[in-house]
Amino acid sequence: MKKLFSETLLALFDCANRISESEALTKQQQDDLQSIKSFGETLAICFDNAEREINILKQRIKRLDRSNPSLEFDNENETYTLIALIFARLRQSINIDELLGNVALEVHQLLQSDQVIVYQLADQDIQTIQYEVVNDSRYSLLGQAAPSIYTDLQWLEKFQTSISQVINDVADADSDPLISSSLMPLGIHSAIAIAIPSGKKLWGLLILHQYNIPCDWRNWEIELLEKIGIQLAISIHQMKLLVKSDDIRIERDQIIARLLYNQLHDSLTDLPNRDSFMESLDLAFTKLQTDNERNFAVLFIDCDRFKSINDSFGTAIGNQLLQEISKRIAIYRNNNITMARIDSDEFVLLVENIGTDNLERESCLTQLAGQILESIGEPFLINDYQILTSVSIGIAISDLEYVCANEILRDANLAMHHSRSLGRGKQALFTTSMNQGAKVRWQLESDLRQAIARQEFYLVYQPIVSLHQHDLSGFEVLLRWMHPLQGLISPMEFLAIAEETGEIVQIGYWVLETACRQLHQWQQEFPNIPPITIAINVSTIQVIQPEFVERIQSIISEYQILPSLIKLEITETMLMDNIEISSQKLEQLRGIGVQVYIDDFGTGYSSFSYLQTLPIDVLKIDRSFTNRVSTDIKSQRIVQSILRLANNLGMGIVIEGVETSQELDYFETLGGSSIEVQGYFISHPLDSEKATQWIQSTTYSLPI
Repeated sequence: MKKLFSETLLALFDCANRISESEALTKQQQDDLQSIKSFGETLAICFDNAEREINILKQRIKRLDRSNPSLEFDNENETYTLIALIFARLRQSINIDELLGNVALEVHQLLQSDQVIVYQLADQDIQTIQYEVVNDSRYSLLGQAAPSIYTDLQWLEKFQTSISQVINDVADADSDPLISSSLMPLGIHSAIAIAIPSGKKLWGLLILHQYNIPCDWRNWEIELLEKIGIQLAISIHQMKLLVKSDDIRIERDQIIARLLYNQLHDSLTDLPNRDSFMESLDLAFTKLQTDNERNFAVLFIDCDRFKSINDSFGTAIGNQLLQEISKRIAIYRNNNITMARIDSDEFVLLVENIGTDNLERESCLTQLAGQILESIGEPFLINDYQILTSVSIGIAISDLEYVCANEILRDANLAMHHSRSLGRGKQALFTTSMNQGAKVRWQLESDLRQAIARQEFYLVYQPIVSLHQHDLSGFEVLLRWMHPLQGLISPMEFLAIAEETGEIVQIGYWVLETACRQLHQWQQEFPNIPPITIAINVSTIQVIQPEFVERIQSIISEYQILPSLIKLEITETMLMDNIEISSQKLEQLRGIGVQVYIDDFGTGYSSFSYLQTLPIDVLKIDRSFTNRVSTDIKSQRIVQSILRLANNLGMGIVIEGVETSQELDYFETLGGSSIEVQGYFISHPLDSEKATQWIQSTTYSLPI
């Protein structure tokens, strides 16, 4: 109606203006037009006054409705239920700002006040209002300083004894003059302020304003607002704790990341440490196995006379010297050169992608070593001390027939010692004439004979799972040797020696007995789960022993193990070396219920004839096919052929070396119900405790 009246009045003024522009009007007619304009302006003023009176009348009617006793919450449970419903919605707030804004909105919708403010008190003198809901934007205080009464310290002290301050009529003669002078200029006639505590202090106020006419606040309204104020204080505290807990979580994650970083880095120089370097070296060695052109080299760098420097200048100067040496060597790092500090005064460089031309790569490596020698040979200035030192460098190249990655590090170390025999600050490229392998081998043979008695061997268990059912079916048992001086020695280093010396027989029986003891323990601990199998690698030398089958049977009986749960793995190459005796023994094993696996199938003879005649239950596809199956068509065809062959012969399949999701996805697409998989993507080999944790889970899902 207001819009229609305004449009009509404007049209009347426009019409009068157009008529007044006529020159034919008499003076009386012009006076009449001016009177019409004056009457129109008077009508507009009267209309505005009428609208204002209507709004005041609406306010009075609303207050009459609010005075209806039926609206009061006489039942305290109803009040708490209402508050619970309000704060159930408020808990969806994601931060304190949203929480306070939503509180203002909820209170406004509940009590229909003209204005609701959530005001946070602050240490500074002026704090603007940030959370407000108001009916008429003309009265908005958002972004402005709060009325002075709400920041007056003397007035705020009243909240020490009362949680609420109620002002029914700002113009009341008995009212505090500060209240009237603070609120009346803003058109506020009634107000109520509720304390929002924070411990023993006042966090802020929940404020309700009524404009135009006074308001008698009902008791139930006051009590309800007081409870809301208390609950709001609790919610603010909880929100702060949540923010603090997030900060703690972030700090915890940062600490864990730092701990993990520290595990792989040297604290003095911040370079990768020995563990980190061995991971890089193993990776480079693995790449070389798949691509014989990805040659690499190791530079072993040892500081000359470092002990003498420590003794002369002290460990603090010695540590600073190591830091400066590491900085000079680090200059030569790039995408193909990895650097690490592996001991007190020992550094190593892993240089990858060095090519296949012997002369060219030897020239590049010796040139790199020469640059390092020259750089370290420059004086170091540390704490006003000028220190002259040098390093000795040994170089070993990966194109030799190494079995393990750490053998390359060993030979680089040997070359370094050889260079030192030539004088300080020299370099040497490893040659077979430097090899002290005979002496090392003799010592290893000697230690190997005593390893069982000294309890230096231990077993790890790599899970084997069914490909399509995703259930744990068993473990492959793997042997590890923790040498007291050399640390963990790769099985590829000592098993060949054990084979040649015959120690493999005693070691093999120890492995079988220890694994059966562990399996018996699992059976006692988990009697209600499906049977778990153990796959144990055996040597042909062990298999051809006269008492082999009897010893197997004795151990199985001693630990009350079902023979069908024992899987003995033998490589096809070793099997073919003693085909006649091996076939007899394997037949006897089949007779007592033990299953026979052919390990690394496809890398040896792969003769169909022995597959037809020998008692073989399962073929294990070698990891060399698995690692290329996602990209190499030939490997895919070989794997598919092996699967068809095994299926036609009624044999099971174990796919080993699954290390990526792509490889697993490829095998998932293949048919066959008796396919099992193992590999680092499923799990690394586990010690007995972690293997037990695997079993404790009744269901297992492959990582997809």
